Amino acid sequence: MDPETPPVKSIRRKKADATRRKIIQAAHQEFIARGFHGATMAGIAARAGVASQTVYFVFHTKPELISAVIDAAVLGEEDPRPPQAQPWWASMTAEPGAVEALRIFIRGAGEVFARAAAISEVLRAAALTDDEVRRTHQYHENLRRDGFGQVLGMLAAKGPLRDDRSFDELTDAFITVYGDSTYNLLATERGWSHDQIMAWLCDVLPGMLLASPAPAGK
Repeated sequence: MDPETPPVKSIRRKKADATRRKIIQAAHQEFIARGFHGATMAGIAARAGVASQTVYFVFHTKPELISAVIDAAVLGEEDPRPPQAQPWWASMTAEPGAVEALRIFIRGAGEVFARAAAISEVLRAAALTDDEVRRTHQYHENLRRDGFGQVLGMLAAKGPLRDDRSFDELTDAFITVYGDSTYNLLATERGWSHDQIMAWLCDVLPGMLLASPAPAGK
């Protein structure tokens, strides 16, 4: 075998990965356009330029497919890494001040919300009427809560959190105010730009989550 010739399995893997990406991109567009229940595997296949059987072979069910769409939106296409592996997460970890560390997180995670908020809201709406979709939605919500809990725990090590709420209550407030529904509402219904949303979150979340500094001389 010519050492410069890629193995057959490698070529097949690249083709399979490319097909998977095409299906995910098409599904993202179809779910946004038609909603979860309105989208069909046939419609997604047509948008992706593949056979319906291919979509079923790769993803089996619509809940599995929308879960993969959300994962892809969270990780991103250009540099597909989880938030914890992104440079901004390392910057947040290294920052000694709780307020600035929180703002680094807000701005860094903002790119994730810009990509994923709309499709996550499609999943949330469908979860109201379908048990299998509800389980998929809950899985992603649990991941998000765990991630935000990590951030809040990290902030607590840099400066005190508010002491009039429990850690769980602060986590609830954190994931609600900085959540897909809030981002999507401000962006699509109120017409806020991404930068406006980030600036507002950087303004309100420190006061919601962190203890106010003691007055000078106290």
